[in-house]
Amino acid sequence: MRVHFVEFGGVPTRFYRAGAGKPVLLLHGVGMTADSWCRTIGPLAAGWDVIAPDLLDNGFTGSGTYTGGPPHAATLDHLEALLNGLGLQRISIVGSSFGASLAAHLYFRAPERIERLVLVSSGSAFKDAEALVEMYEKSYANGRSALLDPSIENCRRRLGRIFHDPSRIPDELLLLQLTPYALPSALAAFERRLRGMMDLEAMRQWEIGQRLKDISVPILAIWGRQDPRGEHAKAEELFRAIPTAAFVTIDDCGHLPHLERPERFNTLVREFLAAGNQP
Repeated sequence: MRVHFVEFGGVPTRFYRAGAGKPVLLLHGVGMTADSWCRTIGPLAAGWDVIAPDLLDNGFTGSGTYTGGPPHAATLDHLEALLNGLGLQRISIVGSSFGASLAAHLYFRAPERIERLVLVSSGSAFKDAEALVEMYEKSYANGRSALLDPSIENCRRRLGRIFHDPSRIPDELLLLQLTPYALPSALAAFERRLRGMMDLEAMRQWEIGQRLKDISVPILAIWGRQDPRGEHAKAEELFRAIPTAAFVTIDDCGHLPHLERPERFNTLVREFLAAGNQP
């Protein structure tokens, strides 16, 4: 595995890359970075070419021309520039939370490029604008609490609010969070993005729940049963009604299954992606 710093679409971008085979793009959630895939990159790299970027205006990736408002359009532009720059014509995507919403939007932008989608604990993938704004208000308060004073203790408390079992928070993730959270620009960038995501009228165009049924590629939806953000029961009802989707619940798990229950999560994702390798 290597860390790369490459400019895509005029935006300096940090990303992890590991493995070989069909490409898989990992998209993190709000207030996180590519480091949140620390327990997934290695296991997937055994069979796939894994790319995990810091999203636009997150971590060590620049903001480009984005200055405010919902970050969706600018982030999707950046992701397309990344795919083009790396010469990736057809990919599978694993998206967590907001990253899952981006994965679905990227499908609708370029369905011919997407082979499979893994959507993980993403209330943002099915909530209407009012519910989205309410959810992001909670994300804002929680993330800001760590960014105001990025100590290991505050990062642990922040993650503890979205884990079902805080004792499962990876120590290595806390260490990885300290540097990007301490960047002089980190708090302002976080507030810029989240204020855009709390703009009710601006967020209406990014509702996507009713469009998920139009996705024609295989979908694996993975949800923690005790997810405080993703509303497990509503998610199950939605995805069970989508012909191309399979819905899997991970018990005793909160908002970040790939971190809280990585063995189960990685097994599910490997099996799902491997089905796409069969003739």
